[in-house]
Amino acid sequence: MDPRRRNIKIIVLMIFAGAIIGSLLGDVAAALLPESVVRDFFVLAFDSSNYGLAKPFVLDLRIFSLTFGFTIRVNFMGVVGMGVAYYLLRYYRV
Repeated sequence: MDPRRRNIKIIVLMIFAGAIIGSLLGDVAAALLPESVVRDFFVLAFDSSNYGLAKPFVLDLRIFSLTFGFTIRVNFMGVVGMGVAYYLLRYYRV
């Protein structure tokens, strides 16, 4: 394997971690900032658009039931976190 090529698992993991950390920072900013347009931009910009299943899909088979659901909620700080993670990946080699 070429040492210059990066493992896709590491890339996905780092981008996902950046999104989680950015979203957590966005939630902290929501708690600290007063009600204003700036707070709405940084915290609620993408939160109103949920992508995925609006209601979970339930498969009831009498013996057991399976519930499938997936929702992605990304705020602006999550996108910033993904960008920072990608930037850091440029200099980090695994």
